[in-house]
Amino acid sequence: MRPIARLPLALEDGAAIRTLADRVLTEVRHDRPEARLHAVALLSQELPMALRRALVDFRLSGDGGLVVGGLPLEDADLGTSPPISAEPPRHDELARADAMLLLVASFLGYPVSQAGVDDGRLVRDVSPLPGNETTQLGSSSSGELMWHNEDAYHPLRPDWICLLCLRNPDRTATSFARITDVPLDESTRSVLFQPLFRIEPDSSNTARATGAGLPSVAVLSGDADRPFVRLDPAFMSRRGDEDPRVGVALETVIEAVGHTMQDVPLAPGEIMIIDNLRSVHGRRPFTARYDGSDRWLRVVHATADLRRSEGLRTGDHGRAVLAEVGLAHR
Repeated sequence: MRPIARLPLALEDGAAIRTLADRVLTEVRHDRPEARLHAVALLSQELPMALRRALVDFRLSGDGGLVVGGLPLEDADLGTSPPISAEPPRHDELARADAMLLLVASFLGYPVSQAGVDDGRLVRDVSPLPGNETTQLGSSSSGELMWHNEDAYHPLRPDWICLLCLRNPDRTATSFARITDVPLDESTRSVLFQPLFRIEPDSSNTARATGAGLPSVAVLSGDADRPFVRLDPAFMSRRGDEDPRVGVALETVIEAVGHTMQDVPLAPGEIMIIDNLRSVHGRRPFTARYDGSDRWLRVVHATADLRRSEGLRTGDHGRAVLAEVGLAHR
């Protein structure tokens, strides 16, 4: 099992990215959000060569995960971690952090969101919320967030998840595994490549269908040697309605992935990029303080191909994929 790849940015490259983010804040003043995203995509081509090279290599290799470190942030100007709002951000620092994240996501592909999650916002917070401590949501804390593919139920799930760490006082780990590192016997793989499994949306999503109303999907697809994966164990039935092999294969892959997970504790100024079609991720438990200093990440999803969702997106930015698409025949 290979550790996740890392790119520590040189100081001058980190400074150049911060300067480019400042240009996003000062130069990108279009009234239409869609036009602003277009302008950010153009500016992303000016990211430092070392970062562009690493992102191109990552995108073409399908390696599964990459951590880019060295983005300069001023913690004191970020304000308090949500949901605490005692100190608001100062000097545009949070907007600057979001711009750096969007620049990276825009070089990889096209930033998108889910219309059914957080009203389709492109850049979202990942931070603990009171009452969600033991749920299977990104806002949980004391309960472990079980590993999964993001929006696994959805046929237009994002290709990449970009997580920017703003604050992580306890070095809480993001858990991560590549599906190519998971050992599976041929009989199990054969079942997993068949459309015999159902995945429900999590409770943060407004998609409604459950159980028999969901389409059957394959857990593995594509190249047999380098497959795509589609798993969300917390929202999948272990019982095969007609074929007993379904439950056995699902339990087998869940156990095998669990043994392959690696911990990736992120530091402020690090972006973890996850290939959502080839890897799974989760989060280890931690104790939330709710004092404004808690673990705080910002997240953006990106797709490799906007045309697949043509006519199926909404929002003022035109990038929020409709939640119910995953419940239709597409």
